[in-house]
Amino acid sequence: MIESTQSPASHSTRRKRLVVVVLGGALLGCVAGWWWLAKTRSPGAGAKVVDPRLTYPTIYRNVRPDVKYVGDRACADCHAGHAESYHHHPMGRALAPVAQATEIEHYDPKSLNPFTAFGLRYEVKKTGARMVHREHLPGVASAAPVDIETAVHFAIGSGIRARSYAVSYDGYLFQSPITWFPQERRWDLSPSYELRNQHFSRAIAPGCLFCHANQVHHVPDTLNRYRAPIFDGFVIGCERCHGPGELHVARRTRHERFEGIDDTIVNPARLEHSLREAVCQQCHIQGEQRVLARGREDFDYRPGLPLHLFLMDFVDGSDRRADHKFVSSVEQLMVSRCYEASREPKKLGCTSCHDPHRHPTDEEKAAHYRQRCLQCHTEASCGEPAAARREVTSADSCIECHMPALGSEVNHSAITDHRIPRRGGRAKRQPAPRVTPGAADLIPFHRHLLDANDPEVERNRGIAVVAMIDRGPPAAIGRRYGEFALPLLDKAVKRDPGDWPAVQAHADALWLLDRRDEAMKSYERILAARPTAETILSRAGDLALEMDDADLARAYFTRAVAINPWRSRYHHGLAVASFRLGEISRAVAECKKALKLEPTSARTRSLLVQCRLAQRATDEARAEYDTIRQLTSAPRRPDLERWFAEQLDRFGQ
Repeated sequence: MIESTQSPASHSTRRKRLVVVVLGGALLGCVAGWWWLAKTRSPGAGAKVVDPRLTYPTIYRNVRPDVKYVGDRACADCHAGHAESYHHHPMGRALAPVAQATEIEHYDPKSLNPFTAFGLRYEVKKTGARMVHREHLPGVASAAPVDIETAVHFAIGSGIRARSYAVSYDGYLFQSPITWFPQERRWDLSPSYELRNQHFSRAIAPGCLFCHANQVHHVPDTLNRYRAPIFDGFVIGCERCHGPGELHVARRTRHERFEGIDDTIVNPARLEHSLREAVCQQCHIQGEQRVLARGREDFDYRPGLPLHLFLMDFVDGSDRRADHKFVSSVEQLMVSRCYEASREPKKLGCTSCHDPHRHPTDEEKAAHYRQRCLQCHTEASCGEPAAARREVTSADSCIECHMPALGSEVNHSAITDHRIPRRGGRAKRQPAPRVTPGAADLIPFHRHLLDANDPEVERNRGIAVVAMIDRGPPAAIGRRYGEFALPLLDKAVKRDPGDWPAVQAHADALWLLDRRDEAMKSYERILAARPTAETILSRAGDLALEMDDADLARAYFTRAVAINPWRSRYHHGLAVASFRLGEISRAVAECKKALKLEPTSARTRSLLVQCRLAQRATDEARAEYDTIRQLTSAPRRPDLERWFAEQLDRFGQ
């Protein structure tokens, strides 16, 4: 909480502990752990980048990168029935402007509006098509009040289990800390915010939007800035499962006659099992980390191609329980007896039970899924008599017993147990606490499809292991991550010196191992090639502060602020550098800018206390201290009081 402004030499032990936290904060951006710089293509200085859209053997011509997307309206002309039913499917309601989203929320006190969390008060206001979210600390007077109120612009999620919200500040997207949970008809903190409340400062990177938006117009080298219009089609569209439609529409428009399979559009039903499953897995795998393949961008994947050639997912190989993660249906299904025992041409998969074009209504679900079960089983397969089954469920629902609702890692939400236990139950059960895996436990999900000697696998694994520091583990564990990943990344960087995601991860690993000078040189090498790389500028600024080079830190954070003025942590870094250089007025100005964006930041307010004391403005310093005290939990207040007494003594007051 308290920002140290003294030389790192006098706090070396403490800073070694903090490096994991600093790096982890820099990496956080999405639940999935995607890497921003993986968008940047290698310049070709090293190993050749292979584009599977050009090289993978397939009959489908629309997997090629030059085939254009045409949008859902072009599909609806010929597929009106599918278009209409898909409009009501959860995938067809994954994202919408707030003004156009189907209203499912309630705003009365019974729906916990407002609600309190971590001592802060959260409130939602809806006036016409405008929705406003507010976070504030009641009853505290300060020159920079703990109060932020902003309109939210996009509703994210179908509303089946949760609906979150995005704020757009001039095209920079951030997540609101407030989410609507329809299963319990209540408002609460957004998923994972109960573990680490990021307030309104959580940047929404392209990887975060991959499973909610059709396409996005991301500004290169930035973390969360998008060109207008931000979205090219809001919901997950037809072409995300069938591939770009330009060739198909042209063929049908010309009324071109052909024999056999239509090679202008991918029909997932005709794909072999692993490729068919990949279409669903692009959004329904939640491993520990997801890494973009070398030279690939977020939305490069084409249906009909292997997913792991674009996005490699890493899971905890030591955990075979397939825990109840929010979207871990794929992992659960693959450990089920039904999946393991099934064979082609009836190998179990997502579409064995789920119709991607039409979602059954609540009244239809029991019969719909029962019919799917009876494709492989018979009435005699169940050991329970029919009468006993109907005592449990009058519709004789198979899934009521064998795919019960389970608690998930997302608060107030339940998911279906895709492990399909033979002896099920109806009670909701909470998942086991999530355990951070060791470095050696992280393995590729698609390992059965991979060449063990492929250097790309080890490159991706190195990046994934370093990315685990976004969990904020203890310094000793972070160091082990660095020790494990560094040899893998050494090989990757030597193999392709222009593989910037690998260079970035390599620098991060060096930093974890206290090899700061080498890490800084790597960051500087990236910035020489990409001077506006926002994430690297902030990393270099953080490292410069740790190296006690305030001039260099100020230069990097000044550049970062110019690229993204909406990130409070950049203003905070610039304030720290300015304070250390004795530029107190500039430090105060940057603290105020940071607090306007994130008024709950105790570390920025702590720095502002020091700035005010340095200016001999004791009353202002005490006012800020009082605010920090209100933001601090009771057990930690004695430490805070000692710190403030030390600061008064330090500044001669």
